[in-house]
Amino acid sequence: PTSTRPTGFKTRADFYSPKVLRKVLIVHDFIATIEDIPVQDLFRLAFAATMVRYSNYSYEPSLGRRVSAGKQDIMDFAVGETIFEKLHDMFEDIVHVQKQARRRASRVNIINDSFFLHQNHIHASSVDLIITSPPYLNNYHYNRNTRPHLYWLGFATQPQDLKHLEEANVGTYWQTMRELSRVDLEFSLPNSDLNERLQEIRFRNNDRGMYGGNGWANYAARYFNDCERFLKGVHAVLNAHGTALVVVGNSIIQGVLLPVDKYIGEIANMVGLELVHIDIPRTTRVGNSIIQSNVRVEKAIDDHQLYEAVVILRKR
Repeated sequence: PTSTRPTGFKTRADFYSPKVLRKVLIVHDFIATIEDIPVQDLFRLAFAATMVRYSNYSYEPSLGRRVSAGKQDIMDFAVGETIFEKLHDMFEDIVHVQKQARRRASRVNIINDSFFLHQNHIHASSVDLIITSPPYLNNYHYNRNTRPHLYWLGFATQPQDLKHLEEANVGTYWQTMRELSRVDLEFSLPNSDLNERLQEIRFRNNDRGMYGGNGWANYAARYFNDCERFLKGVHAVLNAHGTALVVVGNSIIQGVLLPVDKYIGEIANMVGLELVHIDIPRTTRVGNSIIQSNVRVEKAIDDHQLYEAVVILRKR
């Protein structure tokens, strides 16, 4: 192969074993020969969708070494065949969408920007329906977990290239908030216990310095401040009686339960939206969830069950 792995992409162990890496680079050689750029991008997307599957890393649920999770490194793999299968799935999806589009006149406009900048792209009171799932309050570090994709696809060549994504992320990360002296809610939420729970978090385990409750309270306060910004935007773009479906999960920080869905409903009501209903399609949730904020566990204790909710909002 003439292609090379991205020089700025550093991992503790080899991301790909030698045989797998050779196949990956040959695939990249082939993709570079595709002259039709949209088609080339589809091949790049198929690679990105499968690239971790044949690497020596896996999602547990955060990206980490397979050996750390008790799995063996992948010494060889059918890389080309795997990408081909993904392309076939993508092709079937495209054909299906095209058939549906022929039945009704439609135009798609993809806006590659933050919803916080909605005023630059969307007219006020012009949206019928919003379906979204903002980041959960679980400190899932999107930059770290998508580093392989960002580097291998050429979106990043050094850590500084990812800084703007970290700063623009909803709620940012605990790592960026833990050393700040104090971050509070920027709004008042009458008849809610949100601020009380944040203060309860703030004064827990303060003997642990930056790993104590203050940093976690800062992180949670920043998250809910961004939720208010987000919901104000929802109110601005929805038309009369427009609907928003917001999928979120609850959280447990420093042992304190935070029903995020409930608080989003309360904030929504404050900014002029009507809370129609909160539906809970998943009563159990596992993964990168903060329990005592110093360990990650697979399942919460009975009285602190993790769940996923759909908050249904309507413009009044």
